[in-house]
Order: sequence, then structure tokens, then C-alpha cells
Amino acid sequence: MILQERVRNWFLQSEPGTPVYLVGISGCGVSCLGHMLLDRGFRVAGSDITRNGNARQLEARGAVVHREHRARYLTDCRPEMVIYSSAIPRDNPELQEAHRQGIPTVRRATCLAAMLSTRRPVCVAGMHGKTTTTGLFSYVLEELEGGTSYAVGGEVPQLAFPAAYRSGRTDEKLWFVAEVDESDGGLQEFVPEDLVLLNIDNEHLDYFVSVDRIHAEFEGLIGRTRGEMIYCADSSGLDRMFAGRSRAVSYGHHPGADYRIGLKPFDYKQPGIECFDLWHRGDYIGEFVLQLPGRANVSNAASVVVWLLRKGYGARQIADALARFRGVRRRQDVLYTDSRYHVIDDYAHHPTEIRETIRAIRRRAPRRLVAVFQPHRYTRTERLMQQFAESFDDADKVWLTEIYSAHERPIPGVSGQVLAEAMIASGREPEFEPSMEQLWQRVREDLHTGDVVLFLGAGEITRAGHQMAASLQSSKVKVPESFVDSLKRDLGPEAIILRNEPLAKRTTLRVGGPAELYVEPSTPEDLSWILREAGEREIPVFVLGRGSNVLIRDCGISGIVLSLSQPGFSSLRVEGERIVAGAGCRLRNLSQAARRAGLAGLEFLEGIPGSLGGALRMNAGAMGAWMFDVVERVRFLDFRGRFHERATEDLFIEYRGCPLFKDHLAIEAVVRGEPSSREAVGERMKRYSSKRWESQPAAASAGCIFKNPDDIPAGKLIEELGLKGTRVGGASVSDIHGNFIVNDGNATAEDVLGLIEILRFKAWKARGIELKTEIQVIGG
Repeated sequence: MILQERVRNWFLQSEPGTPVYLVGISGCGVSCLGHMLLDRGFRVAGSDITRNGNARQLEARGAVVHREHRARYLTDCRPEMVIYSSAIPRDNPELQEAHRQGIPTVRRATCLAAMLSTRRPVCVAGMHGKTTTTGLFSYVLEELEGGTSYAVGGEVPQLAFPAAYRSGRTDEKLWFVAEVDESDGGLQEFVPEDLVLLNIDNEHLDYFVSVDRIHAEFEGLIGRTRGEMIYCADSSGLDRMFAGRSRAVSYGHHPGADYRIGLKPFDYKQPGIECFDLWHRGDYIGEFVLQLPGRANVSNAASVVVWLLRKGYGARQIADALARFRGVRRRQDVLYTDSRYHVIDDYAHHPTEIRETIRAIRRRAPRRLVAVFQPHRYTRTERLMQQFAESFDDADKVWLTEIYSAHERPIPGVSGQVLAEAMIASGREPEFEPSMEQLWQRVREDLHTGDVVLFLGAGEITRAGHQMAASLQSSKVKVPESFVDSLKRDLGPEAIILRNEPLAKRTTLRVGGPAELYVEPSTPEDLSWILREAGEREIPVFVLGRGSNVLIRDCGISGIVLSLSQPGFSSLRVEGERIVAGAGCRLRNLSQAARRAGLAGLEFLEGIPGSLGGALRMNAGAMGAWMFDVVERVRFLDFRGRFHERATEDLFIEYRGCPLFKDHLAIEAVVRGEPSSREAVGERMKRYSSKRWESQPAAASAGCIFKNPDDIPAGKLIEELGLKGTRVGGASVSDIHGNFIVNDGNATAEDVLGLIEILRFKAWKARGIELKTEIQVIGG
């Protein structure tokens, strides 16, 4: 605690711009600290052997990230402190260089605890489920009060980025939700205001050596907690630890818990949903719905519900927020799913976690459940060998690979093969494959239709899961030559069919990779046939309009890319005060046809790039007018190739969108104008066009990048933040309009996406405004 106090004082007293170096910067825990330090004005640099989304987020804020550990990086940075992850070995060259130079080195846990000491921390602790619980806790509290601060040990897609950390409002009365890790003795650093303790187990015995030391570590944390303590009555040993503590409240399935969970029967029609009731000493509180399957997830969710109830939040508002939470990366994370196979990735690496995860997924696995496991650490595998061997009982088949060392030295007689032999002795017949590259390929070769494949472990196994998912995706979307041959045979002669067609030249932003198959049908009937046949073969279809308002990733688009550019989709005919136009008609041609017919109301379309179909999908607007202000009826196709027609009053229309056209394809619309003189219409068009070109760049762009927030236009916000001209590679924010990203001729889609990330983060950090993209990001 003396060291923590010194670190705390150093943080508070250091001048802005003080350099700090982070070893293991890509990890969730250390990257959280990186953001905290940047928030306080420190200059941050660091290194890791991987460069992931955590590292990219820090780089977007100005941190320097190296993709290897080198002593010279410390000489370049000249840090006043080096912070390291407990996963970093002591012989790391950067730590050794820091010791040689006399630079203080501090563990991540010490720094986090020091920084939390200035806030109101509610700490989430336990051997299993911390990350999911902290993520859920942070999400629900943010939904209920906003401005929440959190530090989570994993990525939570629903939270504002960076997904693992947010400073929130700095009001001292507000809570800071923090996941605290026990694996290396770090709990002794923390002094929680409130504590949520999920469980204890025989884990991290490489550090603790004995169960007694595990208990002592958690008892110390309990003793330092200043406020209320929420603990699970189902976890053996916790009742004894909390006995006689007046500020302790229990929850769980146990009948003696202060807050008792009643798990409802599993509904096989909703396999990803759990429902449970909660009682407080016999008084019914209410029903709660959770999108995370499994008894353990229900228990962990209940801990959050109990804490919130005791802080005065209503059961109904808690339940509403809880039901919207969709989970954390690498916790029952669905990587791939179709009618044939399901691939799931999970971080479970302890026998208890493995057993609970398999049980949760077992209930929603219609056929075989295949578990693919990589043991993590030699010490854990040695001490828990028999428990591991018995933890896969609910799986139909098990694959094992070699142990992920996590920097440990091998222990003689401990290996993945030895674990396989222990499982055989326990009555199972696992398959063993030491090569990670061969592992996923062998699993794939052994797949049966309907299989659920569950990749488990804390090491490299997630990479194998992603490789297998990518392989299945590739095989699923590959357009067979037989289908291409049938297109060439059955479509009209005017149809265009191109393999690996570059799409950059077909977008206004001029970036993006190729289409696996690019098709321009010549008639609506041909289009209907393509949609029907592609649907039956499970070939994905994307419809590309005139290429505005879209960002295609550099890897391109798999499957079929359709374009309605043929004359059969671009027809225009005037019928009195109405114009019947094909979805492929350019908006400029539509507005000019209205001018010639003496019809007012469509002038705002002048100068908007793109086609009518895209404008219907996006409810395109300008000059205070919107597409559906002038549309009366729309004719469209579903993706089974069936024709439909609907009046505008029967459609749901929203700002910058018509949800119907997310899974339907407009082919024709009836628009209505108001009688006027050609001169008057032409004058308004000229005025609108002049205004547009004065305020928007002429360089290649996709149009407005972000939707306008409620309080301020996105372009004005970006301008006020001084971000005009900000550049990543060949992409830059326009000097003319802050909501435009322009391509100088050398930009890639990755450049544009990186620039979008920077703008979103800086808007959030400076104003608390979350910018949402208006453009479609396609491909990958």
C-alpha cells in the first residue's frame, strides 16, 4: 500500500506531457491504463507482440505502439515510469533496461488501484465470470444514469469505445465499475467502496500455492471494503468469509440467500435467452431476461441486479436495460453460424468455467457439440489435470492441442498429450493434435451437418476458431462456376457478368476491393430470378447503387454484387403531377425531369450523388427536405425474388433510413411534385446547387460520413474540435466541410476507417457525443 500511495502521488503531481511506457500495451488491462494516462495528459508509449484493436485505439489518441519488445524503445521514450502486465516475464528486455536505467517499474494492478483511489470504485472480483459481469454492470449502469466510468478486462461491443475503458463524468459522487484481478496477488492493492464477489475456486495455484492463501487474499479485500458487499451464496467458502459482517448481502440459487434466484425452465424456442425471477427474503421483486445462456451467467447477472436495487433503481428499469445486453467478446462469442454449422469462441480455461460453458451451450446445441480445447499454463494443467479430464462430460467430442505456456517453462510429464491420456483413463476418447494450424483443419474435416463447435481456452485457440470460421465463410459464399454458367445462359444478352471486378472505380470515394461476382441484370424479371436462385444456394447478395454513401473494405465483397445500372432500371416517365422512376435512375436526372415538367418539390435532389434506390434506402435528404416527402408508392422485391408494392403511409420512415429496404430491394417509385413554372423550379435548383458546391468538397468522397447528433451538426462539431485536415494515409477530413472525408487519390479503405475511429473518439472524449456513421461499411 505504501508503493500504491507513492504511485498515486506521482500521478497527481506529474506535469502534462510526462512520458510513461507500458509493457504489454495491447492487453485489455494495460490498454485501459493507457487511456487513463492519456486522459490525465501523460505521453504514452508501449509495446506488445500483437497489434490489436486495443493498440489501434491508443494509437488513434496519439500513443506510440511498438510491435516487439526492444530495450532501445525506452531510450527513445525516456519514460519516468514503466508499467507492465503480470503476464510479462521478468527477463523482458524492456524491464531489464528500465532496471539498468533506474526507471521505476510498477505492476498494472498497483497503478489501477492508485488511480481508482481518487474515485468511488465498485470492484467486481472472483475467480470466474468477472469480465462478463463487469461488462454487464457497466452497460446497465450506463443505460440507467449515463456518464459511467468503467475498466473491463475484455471488449464489450455495446459500450462506447474504447470498449474496455471509459473515464465517464468525473463527479466524485459517481461510481467507477472496475474488474479487479486476483491472479498475481493484485487484490491486496485495492480498497473498494463497494464490492461484488462472485466466487472463489482452486485457481492460480502457480501463484497462491495453497487454497488457504487464496482465501486470505479475498478476506483481505473484504476487510478493506468501505461500503456494501454483495456476494454469491452458492460459492463454497464465501458464507464463512462474510459471516457476521453487517454490510454483506448474499444472492444466489441457494434457498438461504438474501436475494434468491428462481431460474425458469429453458425455452427451446429461444435458445439464447434465460429468464429468472428474484425474491428478497420471500418478497417477489420481478422477472428478468438475459441474452446470455447458462446458470452461471444468470447468477452473475443477479449480482448486478442486487447492487442496483440496493442503490435505489427500480426493478423494471433494471430489467429493461439488462435484457438489451449482448455480452463480451470471447464469452460464448458466435464467430460463424448458418444452417450447417455453428462456431463459438470462449475464454473458459479452468475446469469450472469449461463445465459451465459447455452446459450452457449444450442446451442450445441441436446435434453434436464438439469442444476444442487448448490448456493454459503448465502449472494449472498439472495441478488440475483430473478436473480437466472430467470437465468435458457434456460434450459429444473433444479435441485437444498442446499447452499454451503463457511464458512458463515446461514441466516434465505435463503436456496436452498427457491430458488426453488422463481423459482416456476417465472414459473419454479425445483427439489430440499438437499443431494449431492443423487443428482447425482436422476439426473442419470431421464436421457433421448441424455441429456446434466450441473453441475453448485463454491462449492462441481463439485464432484457430477465427480461421475455421473464415474458412467456412469462404466456402459458404464462394460463387460456384455452375451458377455463373447459369447466369450467362439464362439472363438477357444485355446483362453484365464479371468475376473479381474492382469496385473502387464504382464508388464515389474511390476505395475498396473487388466483387467476387459483379452482375448488372437488364430487367426486373432477371433480377427476381437472380435473387431467387442465390437464396436457394445460400449465396449472399449486396446491391450497389451509384456508389455514394458506401465504404467498401479493401478485402472486397464475397458473393454477388448487383448493380441496377442497366437502362431497364433507369426509366423515367411523367404522368401529370407524378413521375414514375426506376431505382437505377440518377437523382440528378429525376430532378431535371421534374424541372422540364414544371413540377416543384424535387429541387433538393439536384447535386445529390447516387440513384433513386439508394435514396429510398437511406431516406436521402438535403436543404431541409427528405426523399419520402415526395414518394407516394414503391415497388420492390424481397430476397426470394417476389414482387411487392406499398404506399408510403404503410412504410416506417426514420431519419436517414427506411428499415424495409435493409432486406428488400426497391425497383421503382412514384414521386409527386407540385405544379410550378420551369423557370421557378430551375432557379431553385440553381440556388441549391450553388449552395451545395460552396459548402461541399469536389474531391472524391462518400458524402456525409456521420449522422447529425441531436445537439449539433456533425460537420460543425468536427470543425469546432479543430479536426479539419486530420489525415490518415491518403484520407483526410475536408477543409471545406467537416463531415466529409476525401480521398487524395492514394487512400485505402483502412485509411478511411482509421480516420473515422479518430473522429469518433475525439468527439466522444471532448463533448461526450457518440458519432454514428451514416455511410454503409461493406465487406470483410
